[in-house]
Order: sequence, then structure tokens, then C-alpha cells
Amino acid sequence: MRKLFVIVVAATIVTVAIPALAHHASQAEFDKNSPRTISGVLTRVQWTNPHVRWYIDVKNEKTGEVETWMLQGSGPGAYKANGISASGVFPIGKTYTAMIAPARDGSNGGYVMTWTLPDGNKMDFWHDYGDGSGEKP
Repeated sequence: MRKLFVIVVAATIVTVAIPALAHHASQAEFDKNSPRTISGVLTRVQWTNPHVRWYIDVKNEKTGEVETWMLQGSGPGAYKANGISASGVFPIGKTYTAMIAPARDGSNGGYVMTWTLPDGNKMDFWHDYGDGSGEKP
């Protein structure tokens, strides 16, 4: 009986731990210590788990070509809890500015730290800007 109990407890612990192993820290994928600001036209929003994704067409300052950037943030539930929805706040075709933690692999992507909406309102999503002070660079 005791052996069965130990097996059930061990199986439960392993089962609960597996989803935690699948998740990753955003700091592993994005460099919060080198924030960057980009502006562009929003072309698509994926309001799905595990992370909301925004696709923005950004004009490359060096080449003049338009590049599509994929920005990601928290899950939709985190935004919904704060009254933010895809259709209500992020209409397609408008120009947005975002301060991002750029992708460490150099791709056109990043994790959203702040948004400046087309109407000028700012939304802050990241509170540790790398030096632990909570101050924006």
C-alpha cells in the first residue's frame, strides 16, 4: 500500500512538472538589456495562447525596404484582465510604435515592452528594463 502511494505521488509530481518545463523565460529569447524602438503599420494580430503576436511592416532605415516584424507579448488572458482586446485597441492598418526587447537571434522580432498607439496613448507591459530600477532607458 505504501509503495503504491509513493508511485502515485511521484507520478503526480512528474505530470505537474512537465508543462512547466515546456515554458521558456522571455529573457532567453529576447534581449531586454538592449531595448529598441520601432514604428510601422500593423498588418495582423494573432490573439492566441501562449503569446499574443503582432505583425508590423517596418521600413528599413538603411535599405528603404519594408520588412515584416513579429512582436510578441503575454498571453491574451493577461491583456483581457486589463481591459485590452485585439479588436478594441489594435485595429489593422494603423501605425504603431513599440519599444521592444529585440530577438537575440537577430531576426525581425521582439518582445513588446511598451506600445504607443495611433492616438498617442502609451501602454506599458514590461516593468524591469534591465538594470533592476524599473526605469525606462
